[in-house]
Amino acid sequence: MRPALAATALLLAGCASAPGAAHRNAVDQGYLLGAADAVKQLYWAKQALEAPCGARPAGRTEYYIWEESGTARDGRKLAPETVAVPVFIPAPAPASAP
Repeated sequence: MRPALAATALLLAGCASAPGAAHRNAVDQGYLLGAADAVKQLYWAKQALEAPCGARPAGRTEYYIWEESGTARDGRKLAPETVAVPVFIPAPAPASAP
């Protein structure tokens, strides 16, 4: 009788843990798919910015550059890093004739 009780307990415990594990696996898969999609969007946005086409809006790109000190707010030492942020500055719109 005890082996049957032990087998029943194992079966019930196995059934109870399966949905949680399946849900966690689905969350992990969703995260991986979202991360892959974000990388693809970034890739194509960069390709569009660097494409040699005449359909771009008039303007210029300026880079704002600064150096990170290498120290975190809580005092930890980090590697110093140079950060460059590209900023697109559109050309002024032509004045309309009165």
